[in-house]
Amino acid sequence: MAPDSRQAAATAALAAASLGHARSLDRLSQGLLLVALAALLVPGLGATAGGLLLASLIPAGAQAYHAFRCELDARIFDHWARHWPTAGSQPDADLSAFDQALAACFEMHPDAAGAPTRPLEDRARGALRLLRRQALALACQGALVLAALVTRIV
Repeated sequence: MAPDSRQAAATAALAAASLGHARSLDRLSQGLLLVALAALLVPGLGATAGGLLLASLIPAGAQAYHAFRCELDARIFDHWARHWPTAGSQPDADLSAFDQALAACFEMHPDAAGAPTRPLEDRARGALRLLRRQALALACQGALVLAALVTRIV
């Protein structure tokens, strides 16, 4: 196994493991969503609290989208991490084939013929950026739900 394949497998495994945390963030967001929806059913909630709870639905939706993308990327990186340590694996060829399949499945215009594919490290950084955005959306959702609860108490 070439050092390039080992390094690529390690990078993919690290990305997959990191993206695995998206599930926990998603569960927490779903819990906050249930709290917000239940609180909206309380009679006499008040306009401010109701508005904050309704506003919390926006970052909840953004979080759900990012959770979906993180889960998809985690599965892809996990596949690469398990596949690339085998003898004869070619990470660069696999990345190129993946880009072609992605373009075909989603009817995207592939890059110019012969254009180099995006390096694995850039893909991993992009996927981890999705995880950070998911966490930020969760933080916004939590702040809005907490603000609604505080306005109700005060």
